[in-house]
Amino acid sequence: MSLHLQRLADGNLCLAGVDESWRHILSSVPVLLAEPQPPAVRERLLPKPSSQENINRDWRELVVPGLEALWRTNYELMAADLGRLEKDPAHGESWRVVFPANHAAAWLSALNQARLVMGSRWNVTEADMNRPARHLKPTERDHDIFLIHLLAYVEQMFIDAEEGNIQ
Repeated sequence: MSLHLQRLADGNLCLAGVDESWRHILSSVPVLLAEPQPPAVRERLLPKPSSQENINRDWRELVVPGLEALWRTNYELMAADLGRLEKDPAHGESWRVVFPANHAAAWLSALNQARLVMGSRWNVTEADMNRPARHLKPTERDHDIFLIHLLAYVEQMFIDAEEGNIQ
């Protein structure tokens, strides 16, 4: 059974087909996002909006705390949902998690933010992302590039759900 997202009759979403590898990958997202980020990563996530220092100061004081609180809420919601992973009664070898459909935006935000964090940590380029998987090396950087691809796959499931393209 492969990882898939479905809409249940009651309107909730169910992420099923979660094997041990996916369980580890998904659970690592909130952990990664809860870590303090290096300055280069913070700059990528929260770039200065202007060349004028007074505007940048206002941005840091008035906007950044709200964005960080929103992001924290999103990854904490994802972590709470993942805390309810259960053995899938239809497929005993895998897990599933059922959560309200209105949590999809939080999941999507957390997945995207994790991809941005990993990409920023390693200065991942478009060329890196276009490199065939068979050319990835057993390094921490290439491991994270592979994770960026896997999280993009999960993101696409949530995008499809938002667009109504799932059952």
